[in-house]
Amino acid sequence: MNKTKFIGFRVTEAEYNKIKKKAEKSKLSISKYVSLSALDKEIIFFDDIKEMNHQLSKIGNNLNQLTVLAYQGKIKEVNLTKARETFTGLWDELCKLVKGKR
Repeated sequence: MNKTKFIGFRVTEAEYNKIKKKAEKSKLSISKYVSLSALDKEIIFFDDIKEMNHQLSKIGNNLNQLTVLAYQGKIKEVNLTKARETFTGLWDELCKLVKGKR
């Protein structure tokens, strides 16, 4: 989309700093942040996404290792309670983030 119109407005120093901080936190330029905000677009940012990705990766690795051991006949039964609790916790956090409750 070709942007051909310019909108300018003045804010106080405190307002500017607040907008700038929110834009930085959401990893957007001030212009993009203000545009999205003015157009009633929901802006969601994820501070903990790297940690969540790391935890999910660990769960996936553990499940893969258990699957290999099961196919090899080295284990017959697996208790996945801890993995399930961790996954449920991560899922709950992600849902909170998406719903903007965090």
